[in-house]
Order: sequence, then C-alpha cells, then structure tokens
Amino acid sequence: MSAGAGRGVLLGVDGGGTKTDVVVADLTGRTRCTVRVGCTNHESVGLVAAMSELERGVRDALDGAGAAAGDVVVAAYGLAGLDWHSDELAIGGSLDMFGLGGDRILVNDSMIALRAGSSRGWGIVSSVGTGAVTAGVAPDGRVARTMSVGWGEPCGAYSLVADALHAIAAAHHRSGEPTALTELLLEALGAADVVTLFEELSRGRRRVDGRHAPLVQRAVDAGDSVAADLLDRSAVQHAAMVVGIADQLALRDVEFELVTAGGVHTAGGRFGEAFVAHVLERCSGAIVAPLTAPPVTGAIGLALDLASDADRDVRRSRRA
Repeated sequence: MSAGAGRGVLLGVDGGGTKTDVVVADLTGRTRCTVRVGCTNHESVGLVAAMSELERGVRDALDGAGAAAGDVVVAAYGLAGLDWHSDELAIGGSLDMFGLGGDRILVNDSMIALRAGSSRGWGIVSSVGTGAVTAGVAPDGRVARTMSVGWGEPCGAYSLVADALHAIAAAHHRSGEPTALTELLLEALGAADVVTLFEELSRGRRRVDGRHAPLVQRAVDAGDSVAADLLDRSAVQHAAMVVGIADQLALRDVEFELVTAGGVHTAGGRFGEAFVAHVLERCSGAIVAPLTAPPVTGAIGLALDLASDADRDVRRSRRA
C-alpha cells in the first residue's frame, strides 16, 4: 500500500520498562487513537511477555482507530532494551507475527526521543532517567549511540543512588566526609542506622533504586558538599557521553540541537547546570532543547518520514 492510500494509517510505539505508549495516526500525522499498556522491555520481563504486551497495545490502538492490521503503511517502534543486532533479530521476528502491513522501523527508544525533540531531525539526545543512554544522528544520516551497559558510562539515577550509598558507607568508615545523605536515606527507607541498612542491602532484604535519586539534590539544597560533588561528577560523566557522540559524528565544531530527556534532566538543579556547562565547554555549538513532547510523537515522526519517502518514490516511478 502506498502512502497515498485513503485507508492507510501510521503506527508509533514508545516501549519502556514501566509503560508503553502506542499511537495510531493518519497519513498527515494526526492522532486517531492512543493506548497505554505496560512493560515491553524484554530485558525486564523476557521476550515473550514483552511482545505479548506490545501486541495487545497495537491491537487495542488499531481497534480504537477503526483500522485493520493491513491498513498500516509504516510502523515505527522505539523500544527500550533494543541495544544489539541480536535484539533486532529476535524482536523483529516477533513483530513479524503481528501481521501488520507496510514498512517497519525498529530503533532504540533514544532515537524517537531525538526525533520528538529536534526540529532538524538530527542532533544528539541525552536521556538520563533511571538508566541512561546518549545517541546522535548526523546531518548525513550516520548514527552513533552509547552501549547503555553501565561499563565506561554512567547509569543515570541508578548511578547517583549507588554513589550516595558509597558516600554514606565512607562517612561511616571515617574514610569520607560526613554527609546529610546519611540521615536523608535512612529516613526515606525507614532504616534504624547505617549498619542495619547495609546489612539488609548486602543480604538482599532491602533494595534501593533510582527513585531515591532526588535525595541527592535535597542534600545539596541543605548545603551538603558531598552531595554537591556527587551531582557535579554525574553531570560531567553524562556530558562526556555527549562529547563522545559528537566526536564520533564530527559535530564538535557544528551547531546542533542537544535534546535532554528523562527524569534527572527534567529535575534540573545542580545536575542540569553542571551538565550544560561541561557540554558547552567542549561543544560550543550545542543548543540545549529539553524534550517537552511525548517521545511517542517521535515514533510517528519517523513513520511520517518513511511514508513521505515512499510516496515520493511512487510518484517518481509513475512519472518515469
């Protein structure tokens, strides 16, 4: 079916570890139906469960739009956990079973955030939430992305909380400075004291995660220098990822949009200030563009791009 078919629709997916947004739009990009389902990150729940949940979302969205599987002209999937070529093969094989018509785009979810936040369709995105990933697209279409595996790169809120725990333990051992993080985290977790906290952590009876990252900024607001150093170090590490991607794509000396996404970026504060300062020292042409649109709009944007390209190809072949 060509992009000019009257009944054609576009499908866009933002698949995450907590929620997944599925949008069906007409061929102008106007939304006809939006559905939200649960986790579709195969790293969290396994491939079978993730694809089952995704298929449910796709079917519900198509039903809500009054469209059939064969009406899909382009389906664009931006999925968390899509990190390697082997992931593309496994997930792509599952998507084949959905029976959708048309073309398909399958990318890491960072790429739809970039498309949603960049007015030019290219640039760099720094996504710092519970985890983190940095990705970029050059004007000529070349793509680069961090591995998002936690080795040689920071891991967003998760890294902040881990650093806070290191600081609390160091203060307890008298090998580090006292920090307000100790009382803040003990209070938040309802732990009696530092020894009890780390006993429960080491024995698997208690968990901490990225949800506790805002405590670091609270400690900074209370004048804690240890927490301030943690935020500065995290910001510089994430900024270094942007510089690395810019280097790979030859954007260091070029004006480009830097889309910032994820809860840590949204919170701003000291992290945001240090992040921007470090990036601009090394990439003076970076224009920081906080993501304000839902990332799934980027998936629809990618679908529109491909549908428009296909439509131009059809018109060219007819003229020939």
